[in-house]
Amino acid sequence: MSCFLVAGLGNPGAKYENTRHNVGFMVLDFLSQELGFTFNFDKKFNTQIGSIHIDSHKIFFLKPHTFMNLSGESIAPFARYFNITRILVIHDDLDLAFGDVRFKLGGSSGGHNGLKSIDKAMGEDYLRLRFGIGRNTQQDVVTYVLSDFSAEEKKQLCATMPCMRDAIMYFYTTQENTQQILSILQNRFTLRQSKIESAYCKR
Repeated sequence: MSCFLVAGLGNPGAKYENTRHNVGFMVLDFLSQELGFTFNFDKKFNTQIGSIHIDSHKIFFLKPHTFMNLSGESIAPFARYFNITRILVIHDDLDLAFGDVRFKLGGSSGGHNGLKSIDKAMGEDYLRLRFGIGRNTQQDVVTYVLSDFSAEEKKQLCATMPCMRDAIMYFYTTQENTQQILSILQNRFTLRQSKIESAYCKR
């Protein structure tokens, strides 16, 4: 059986639940509802873990409890333990307009501390699903990413969830190599400032 990994980045605790920096956690919570799995805390890897089986594959879903800046300390040991090489990390991105969804393989962290931690712990060779949160020139970066989404932003985020779900499942069910997968994801699942009404918004 081959094992795959989807890691959503965020900070644990109710205080951060609806903040922009917790997009990764929010996407995994949506997947949990859609795919019918639950999260349980694993002390060894300091993370919430869920999983599903698809054919001969097992897909793990991780929400690290290390706090954002130490995400790699949870994700890297887990990936090594299960010998996982197909990895997708979901994170917020200040450099994309709000609602944009893009995909990237390797490269710079773009100043994102969660990605910096992962890069340091296991290198840069993993796929990223980037959800744009834009910038607010009236706030410093830390205050902005740790503030809650507005009602309208949450609505737009919910509208992108089905597309992100489909992209994630495609990534883990196709037999193409990573470069081919990246090209297809970029062509088929890239979103730019989606304003679609969505029935998937649960909150």
